[in-house]
Amino acid sequence: MKTLSSLVLVLVLLASCQNNHTKTNDKKPETTEKLQSAQWILNEDNSSIHWTGYKTTGKIPVKGVFKTFKIKGVKPAADLKTAIQSAQAEINIYSIFSNNEDRDKKLIGKLFENMTDTQKIFARIDKIQPNGQSAMMTINMNTHEKTVPVQLQIDENAGKVTLSGKIDLLKDFEANNAFEQFHKACFNKHKGEDGVSKTWSEVEFSAELIFNHK
Repeated sequence: MKTLSSLVLVLVLLASCQNNHTKTNDKKPETTEKLQSAQWILNEDNSSIHWTGYKTTGKIPVKGVFKTFKIKGVKPAADLKTAIQSAQAEINIYSIFSNNEDRDKKLIGKLFENMTDTQKIFARIDKIQPNGQSAMMTINMNTHEKTVPVQLQIDENAGKVTLSGKIDLLKDFEANNAFEQFHKACFNKHKGEDGVSKTWSEVEFSAELIFNHK
């Protein structure tokens, strides 16, 4: 009887081990499936749009941001390059911020409000190059469209996409009157050590798009 009881006990223990082993194996495919189906979701609240203008003959940079904007066309995707390929932005010019209230008022009242139909700046990604390091972006401002090359940095580990490029307000958007009005309003502020007042029509921009992994 003792031998029979021992045999039954061994069989029960073996069955228990086999069941545990089977349950562990069942969980592995589920975990793998979740990882494969994970997608990048845009976090618009943590994303940002920056700009840099220049003054004086020494080309002193003036930096700022746009606080209010909307990003459309970004779809959840397993990789960031796919997620941004149809991205579009609507930027509210009244949200411009350079940490200088007087300057911001001049940028709005003398520059943007002297452009035609420019309450918002529109931008879209038209084409991402195969290497994933550059793209073409079309910007609409002052009733003009201009397609410019942008540098592209994709960080899959950090969930961040950075696009950076530059435009010329005169050559690209024919904003001559608006630019002249702004320059006059900032004439004294844009004088350098040489006594010459200069406002550069070149503007650099960058956008940082932040994503969360779902």
